Amino acid sequence: MSDAPAGVIELADRISALLYGIAGWLTVGFGLLLTGAALTFGYSVAAGTARVDAVAGAAFLALFLCLAGLVTVALGLFVNPRFRRRLDRRHGRSTFGWVRSVDQRVVRPEENCLERCVDCGDRVEKGLVRRYREEYALAGLPVYTRSEGYNHYCLECATTELRGKDVADSASDAVTDRSDRSLERVER
Repeated sequence: MSDAPAGVIELADRISALLYGIAGWLTVGFGLLLTGAALTFGYSVAAGTARVDAVAGAAFLALFLCLAGLVTVALGLFVNPRFRRRLDRRHGRSTFGWVRSVDQRVVRPEENCLERCVDCGDRVEKGLVRRYREEYALAGLPVYTRSEGYNHYCLECATTELRGKDVADSASDAVTDRSDRSLERVER
């Protein structure tokens, strides 16, 4: 099996994400323009001297356009892949400030990983990848990522570490210390 189809699929995914991003930001821009026009229209009607029934109808129209603009902005944000990724990484709603997070995934042999294990230095063909971040969150939503890095573990080191978590409660302290050290490793 050749690598050509995977490369074509990856290219198509990148182009798709780019187009979704463009569509999302254009929709956000249109929504902001619509909301701004509605607010300007509503202000000019309120400031003008017109009949009461005409002012009430215009105010309702301005309110409707403003709500439609805000809904359009929200839809544009949800279409944008970057915003969706941030929503997937959200924390608790009461989270404000700098947050450290670690997530992990399995490395499979088909990925042809070229990285080395951070514990033993062997090449990682199968194993575990941990991604750690430090990001600023408002109401649980990551707004800014200050640092991000990856640690790769070979299958043997990952298995040893994962077994260490299940052995006993006293071993959990050692695993916690080891996890904290993995956050301090040098970024690549």
